[in-house]
Amino acid sequence: MALGVILPSSNRVVERATEARLAGRPVAACYARVPYGAMLAGDGAYDEAVFLTAADLLADAGVAALCWNATRGAALGFAPDERLCASVTRRTGLPMVTTALAARARIRRAGYRRLGLVVQGGADEAGLVGARFAGAGIAVGRVRPLGITENRLAAEVDPSRLDDAAREAASGSDAVLIWSTNLPGWRLPPALDGVPVLDATSLGTAALLAAAGLADGS
Repeated sequence: MALGVILPSSNRVVERATEARLAGRPVAACYARVPYGAMLAGDGAYDEAVFLTAADLLADAGVAALCWNATRGAALGFAPDERLCASVTRRTGLPMVTTALAARARIRRAGYRRLGLVVQGGADEAGLVGARFAGAGIAVGRVRPLGITENRLAAEVDPSRLDDAAREAASGSDAVLIWSTNLPGWRLPPALDGVPVLDATSLGTAALLAAAGLADGS
């Protein structure tokens, strides 16, 4: 079986994290990129044409399901991800998931009442993402912005720095969310000081496996 992964053009982490997650499974991942600087239509929505092109190319590879493994959907407010999934499925006939929708579903399912948040950008980005999650009924507690504005540089964050940020965000939280698929959150342990760590990329991959009908434990 093959799975299709769509990722931003400046991302350096998703492939590595996905391959690590799929290791030992009888499944292969196929990848397509969309331009990071041109994936939005300018009105708070995606430019669906670039995603449909990527989805068509992955469909040619015979994938069983598709995932937009990126976190932009939370900043947009989740609804654009829902519309994107519907558009891609109408076009290709394939089930489609996104990291943002997977995170929202996972947090609600687990019943986490207070979420710690690590974001790659600055305070403005952290505030926007926190407000979007709050609008989805997910309370956000301690937030730790890393101040990285160039997307590809997030992949270069040392795991020890990310670990420190996650521990800070975990204080007083039921779980901590590493909210960037270009941060190496998949290298962190599953819990820090007893607080579960949710990595954005791993959440997207878990949802993709489920969409393809493959049991996954997370």
